[in-house]
Amino acid sequence: MNFNDRLKQLRQKNKLTQSELAETLNLKPTAISNYESRRNEPSFDKLIALAKYFDVSCDYLLGVTDDYLPIGGEVLDGEMIRFFHIYQQLNADAAAELFHYANYLLYRQQEEKGPQGS
Repeated sequence: MNFNDRLKQLRQKNKLTQSELAETLNLKPTAISNYESRRNEPSFDKLIALAKYFDVSCDYLLGVTDDYLPIGGEVLDGEMIRFFHIYQQLNADAAAELFHYANYLLYRQQEEKGPQGS
């Protein structure tokens, strides 16, 4: 996936219009449209601002990697990377539901261990 597709996917996942994203980043109203349609490319400064806003790496935005970010400098195994790829495709409501379900599984696991973790 290339930059214009990644940008559009992130913008839509965050339920932003092109104008809203441009305004948030102090860009001209047509800037995001031009990026998504490949008419223009962002400067390094704008690319960094986009990466920071969406909390992804510049490499992810540019299509160099499919991984959002290294997590705390930790090297992720293949299973975790596959999980993140699935998560990245979820809309905001589905991602929230997955988060709540994961918390439930963690709670259940802790309950099975008992009060002292034995």
